[in-house]
Amino acid sequence: MASPVRIFFWCAFALTWGTGLAGLVVARMVPGAQPFSTTSPFYWIAGYAISLLGIAMTAVWDGPPGLRRLGSRLVPWRARLHWYPIVVGGYGLIFAVALYAARAVGAGPASLPALRAVPIGVLMTLLIDVGPLGEEFGWRGFALPRVLEQWPPLKASLILGAIHAIWHVPLFFLPDMPQSRIFFPMFAVGVISIAIIDTWLYLRSGANLLLAILVHLLANYCGGILGAPALPFFFAAEGAAALAIVALGGLRPSRSAAART
Repeated sequence: MASPVRIFFWCAFALTWGTGLAGLVVARMVPGAQPFSTTSPFYWIAGYAISLLGIAMTAVWDGPPGLRRLGSRLVPWRARLHWYPIVVGGYGLIFAVALYAARAVGAGPASLPALRAVPIGVLMTLLIDVGPLGEEFGWRGFALPRVLEQWPPLKASLILGAIHAIWHVPLFFLPDMPQSRIFFPMFAVGVISIAIIDTWLYLRSGANLLLAILVHLLANYCGGILGAPALPFFFAAEGAAALAIVALGGLRPSRSAAART
């Protein structure tokens, strides 16, 4: 019998890629249809499929106690409060490094949002961008604890990050999607780096899931501000942060990590 995490991976690809294929069929059959816009049900179904799958598989494999454990990982004070400014400040630094490097070669954005507009921008990203809430209950809620049961933290992060990156591949062939303007190998560096960052946070914060959602949210928000030409610098800065975590021993198993709790 296949392990739960393998079943999760196969179902994740089948659900989202299948929904995308259905959207492409509709686009060919209905002139003017935009199946991957925020007004389309295909966008929301595909976007939230991973989190819904993670919740459903938690219910099937672990029952009500598993769902309660998953819910407890959303309690903000499960992680010590200093982790929130660390994540926000860390992504602020990653953004600043990427912005400086991009502007040095003429690839940075011409303007930045006013500081007072940042909270609204982050909130709008959370509401419109399906990634943070639509994926993290699956990738980090269901899959991460289980891959950590099978492999050491670094190997688990690389496996999960690589699968997560490959899961995005169809978006690179759709002209209307922002990924179509990004070099996939650099994108994969960013996704794998996030996997390492999230594993580090998981091990050090008592498996807090809100931090993984926050990382995903900040990565998408910062990437949206920088724009496609500057994104390689952003992915490289995330990669540097991930390498620093590994080099400083951040992925060593911690007693504070509670697998699937």
